Amino acid sequence: MSIRTRGMRSAHGARRLRVTRLRVARARRTAALSLLALAGASGLAGSLGPADEAAAAEGGRAAVVQLHLPAGEPSLGRATAPLTMVEFTDYQCPYCRRFQAEVWPQLRRNYIDTGKLRFIVRDLPLEIHASAGPASEAAHCAGEQGRFWAMHEALLAEIQDFAAGGITRRAQRLGLDLPRLEACMKAQRYAQLIEAHVREADAAGIDGTPGFVVGRAANGELQGIRFEGTVPYERLDGLLKELLAAPGG
Repeated sequence: MSIRTRGMRSAHGARRLRVTRLRVARARRTAALSLLALAGASGLAGSLGPADEAAAAEGGRAAVVQLHLPAGEPSLGRATAPLTMVEFTDYQCPYCRRFQAEVWPQLRRNYIDTGKLRFIVRDLPLEIHASAGPASEAAHCAGEQGRFWAMHEALLAEIQDFAAGGITRRAQRLGLDLPRLEACMKAQRYAQLIEAHVREADAAGIDGTPGFVVGRAANGELQGIRFEGTVPYERLDGLLKELLAAPGG
């Protein structure tokens, strides 16, 4: 093959790569706009901040985000569920406890247990809450004993009393190996993971708790709508139904 022929083939390959990238970018933009339209139709647009609403008017670059979904992180629901939701939580946040008490039971019963939704929790301990970081550590350390979700729910189920021995009392009620749990927490074994979650939330534009991203996952990536706060179940239910009814849902 001549140098000229190789050059022509190389140029042709580069053009094909550019076309492929353009098609992928257009597909992602179309999906993002569709997600934003669904958020507006379901009344969730009111849960977006001013910056989100401005970005939505420009094409949704901020309100629709992507998150990486590493294998092996704690989740509830079928791995192949059509929808995935990620919650960023702070265990001292009263609004996170409100979501857990008022929205979570219906969400789990109607969507997670029925195979429609996969649910993932990530950490966003706010600086104003001194015990939120240790509580996140406790949840992950409990996960080493197969009780991540039990500890997660216990931490959100009651009035926050972590600094007064509340974490230990919860661990005792759950039947955890206390020396093992305490050694894990003292070593701050999950500090880097928690910090990574905080960076992910920041990159996604989430600065309050609870913060959520819900949408469709493929190839270890989630593209979804971002919103914050304790959204009433009825509005969240409307969004999930719209997402499931949309093409690919």
